[in-house]
Amino acid sequence: MATMNVSPAVLGQGNKVFEDALKVRMNVFVEEQGIAAENEVDEDEPRCWHWAAYDAESRPVGAIRLVTPPHPSHTEGPEHEPVGSYLKIGRLATLKECRGKGVAKLLVETAVEFAKANPKEVNVKHVWARLGFVEDPEMGEWVEEGIMHCGMWRIGS
Repeated sequence: MATMNVSPAVLGQGNKVFEDALKVRMNVFVEEQGIAAENEVDEDEPRCWHWAAYDAESRPVGAIRLVTPPHPSHTEGPEHEPVGSYLKIGRLATLKECRGKGVAKLLVETAVEFAKANPKEVNVKHVWARLGFVEDPEMGEWVEEGIMHCGMWRIGS
């Protein structure tokens, strides 16, 4: 993998990291996947921790966010939410030309490590004991913004 750097975690909007992450998200979700632009920024943004990944030229190429609890159910999502403590990580996006280079993995691991090291910041209990993503068959699959989703959570024993 070429040199990639991930920003420090930043909370909320109105900062360079959020703006860089949003550029990537708009490129991937709005321009590439056809999501309505007005739906890309939601009411969770102010309480989310955001990261952006940068290439060797300091160009933003990836984004992720961690939503702090509580996690109300989605209107278009699954009826079942996992029981217990869990991380809600979303808006994971990598520019098309950077896919397959480990950007998404780097972002997910960065977010999980942040949650593990900062439990009070993300208000999640025992998250460090639950580090494996698993598909939750009770959540099933659903279409949100015209894209198929399946319920997957990084939880453990």
